[in-house]
Parts: sequence; structure tokens; C-alpha cells
Amino acid sequence: MFRYERSIEIARPPADVFDFLTDLDNLRRWQPTVREVEWDAPLAEGAAFDETRELLGRRVRSRLEVTALEPGREFSIRVVDGPVPLTVRHLLEPAGSGTRLTLEAEGEPGGLMRLAAPLAERAAARQATQDLERLKRLLEAGA
Repeated sequence: MFRYERSIEIARPPADVFDFLTDLDNLRRWQPTVREVEWDAPLAEGAAFDETRELLGRRVRSRLEVTALEPGREFSIRVVDGPVPLTVRHLLEPAGSGTRLTLEAEGEPGGLMRLAAPLAERAAARQATQDLERLKRLLEAGA
């Protein structure tokens, strides 16, 4: 099992950060490993969507389910079908006139991936830090 947590402060109100996070059209803008996102229903708790990512030079498709959707407070998802069972929570809280966004991720790689779990955890945590910094730049630039 692996777990990591990253936080960043963004000079935008929690409602703005939440709206950007939950607009799946924005996902590729702040997470460059995402190649495609497909959904056919409005985003709501229990809704599912598909994403394709480029990982280690391969395209990997996963089905994700929204597990929490609390405007201005939390957006959480979990992989229900994909190569790595993963849960990701985006927690938002006011921080001065902006927002503290905390990303918590937890996964349980199986098979041969289990052997690479420590390396995968470090790489995923590093990518999450870069993604959050990109998100902050986009939002603070008025995206």
C-alpha cells in the first residue's frame, strides 16, 4: 500500500477552486499525464467517468467513481476499474482570502506493481506536487 499527501495555498476562494477541480474539461490543463476524459452524466456523488493517462510511455484507461462532492469543501474519487486501485481526496478549506487545497492519495498496487510500490509512490507524489503547482498557476492567472 502507498499513501501520500500534498497541500498548496491558492489565492482564490474555495468555491472557485472547487468549480475548477470538478469541471472535468479542466483536468488535462493541470494534469499533463491525462490524455482523455469521458463522462455521460452530470458530476455527482456516485457518478462515474473514464480517463486515459500516459504512464511510463503507455496509455492506461481507468474508470473512476465520485465518492464525495461537497461544494467548496471536498471532491473525492476512486478508481473502480484500472491498473492501480487508488483513492484521491481533494480537501478545500479557507486560508486567509484564498484556499488551502490538500490532496490525499492512497493506493494498493497488485501483482508485479506491488514490487515497485515504493518507486511508484515517490513518482506519484512528485507528479502530484507538480500538478498542484500547475493548478495554482492556472487559477491565480484567472483560469
